[in-house]
Amino acid sequence: MQIKTITCHRVYNYGASLQAYALQHYLEEKGHHVEIIDFWPYAFHGRYNFFYVNSRSRYFSLLQRFPILKFFYGLRFNRRMFKTYGRKSSFDKFEKQFLHLTVMSYPTSDALKKDPPFADVYIAGSDQIWNTDMSNGHESAFYLDFGDKAICRIAYAASFGIPSVPDEYKNIISNRIHKLDFVSVREASGLNILKNMGIENAVQVLDPVFLLSADEWRKCVLYDSKHYHFIDDKYILIYDFIGDSRIKQLAINTAQNLKCKLVSLNDFRTYHYVDYNINNAGPCEFLNLIEHACLVITNSFHATAFSVIFNKEFYTFSLSTQNSSSRMEDFCHLLNLMERYNSTQIADNKISYHEVNRTINEQKYMSMRFINMGINFAEGL
Repeated sequence: MQIKTITCHRVYNYGASLQAYALQHYLEEKGHHVEIIDFWPYAFHGRYNFFYVNSRSRYFSLLQRFPILKFFYGLRFNRRMFKTYGRKSSFDKFEKQFLHLTVMSYPTSDALKKDPPFADVYIAGSDQIWNTDMSNGHESAFYLDFGDKAICRIAYAASFGIPSVPDEYKNIISNRIHKLDFVSVREASGLNILKNMGIENAVQVLDPVFLLSADEWRKCVLYDSKHYHFIDDKYILIYDFIGDSRIKQLAINTAQNLKCKLVSLNDFRTYHYVDYNINNAGPCEFLNLIEHACLVITNSFHATAFSVIFNKEFYTFSLSTQNSSSRMEDFCHLLNLMERYNSTQIADNKISYHEVNRTINEQKYMSMRFINMGINFAEGL
C-alpha cells in the first residue's frame, strides 16, 4: 500500500529523527511503499537558522517590521548554533541517507491541505505532535486534516507530552481527533486526556523505536556511526537538556564509585564536570554512545527508551523546567522501574531485563496488531 506518515522529522532532535525512521522502516519491511510527508513549518526552523525569531518573543513584531534588525538579534540569541554545526551536518546526513521524504515540502498546514500527497493510508506518527504547549499541537496537519476524506487515517503512538490539555483547546483538539479512523497514544496519560474528551476507543502503544529490535537498530543504523576514541573505555553517558543539578550530582557520585569516565552528549551546552563533551553527534552516534555505555543518566524520553532497547542500566529524570515529564514517568511505571525515575542514589540491584523485555515484547505485539488492524481496514476500503 501507499502510506504517507507525518511527524516531527526535521527538528534536529535524536528521538524525533529516530522514531520517524523506525515507523518508516517497520512499514517498509511489511512490504508497503512509505514516505514521510516533508512538513516543516516555520516554528521548526529555529535550531540552525541564524535569523530565526520565535513568534513568542517580545521582539517578534518589531523584527517583522524591520527585518534588518534580525542580524543583531541573531548575534545576541542565535550565534551559539555555530558551536554545534557539525551536529547539524550529522543530522542532515542521517536524513538524506535514512529518511524517505515526499518530493514536495510543505511549510504550512494550509499548503498541505491545498496539495496533499496521494496515499492509501495517512499515519500521524509519534513524538509530541499533539502537545499544545508547543506549536506542534496547534498544527492541523498533525491531526491529518488534509487529503481525500475517504483515505484511512491512523494516529500511531501520538504524544500529548503534557498531563492535560488546557480547556481553551479541548474542543478543537477533540473535534480533530474524532475524525481519525484509528487512534493510539504513547502514554497512559494520553488515554486519560482522550477519555476526558469523550474519546473512548483509543489504545496505548509503544513508541515506534520499539518496533525494531536492538539487532535491527545495529544492522540498520548504528553501523554508520563515527567512532569516538573513548568508546572502548568504561564510561557513563550523560544526556541532559537543561543542566539538571540532580543529574550532575548522581553522575559525579556514580563515576567515583564505578571508576568510570563521564561522557556528555550535548546540544549547545558544555558541562565542566565531565571528562568528554560531544557536540557533533548525529542520530547514529546517539545510538552508538548508548550502546557502549555502562550506564545512562538522562532527562530524555528517547535516551531512556534506547537504554531499554539495548538493555542498559539507566536513571531518568523529569524535566524540571518543562511540563512534559509524564512521558518518562509513564514509561518507567509501565516497566515497573520507578526506582530509576528521579532517583538521588544508585539502586542496590541491576535492572531485571528478563522481566522488562517480556513487558516490552507483550506491548510490541499489541502495537503491531494495532497497525495491522488499521492497514487491513484500509485495504478493505
